[in-house]
Amino acid sequence: MDQKAKTKLLTVEDTFLIEGRGVVVMPAIPVSDYFGSSSGSVLLRKQNGDEIIAQALLEIPRVNPPPAVYFYCCLLVGMTKQDVPIGSEIWI
Repeated sequence: MDQKAKTKLLTVEDTFLIEGRGVVVMPAIPVSDYFGSSSGSVLLRKQNGDEIIAQALLEIPRVNPPPAVYFYCCLLVGMTKQDVPIGSEIWI
């Protein structure tokens, strides 16, 4: 994975657990800034140097009224908040 993980998607600023699904990481990504797949493996690089391969889903949240700018939220499937410390980087 490290050979292919060449683009940093984001640096984790906050996390939210969705029970039974995984961890949503922030910041959200403007739809205009990302043109890749909506699911797949990502590399999670922690500040202590540990690296983990994780399954990620990028989803546009449904809100009412619709926002002026749409964002993807990144969900790391099956992870806990402890698995994804603030400051970690997510690479695709």
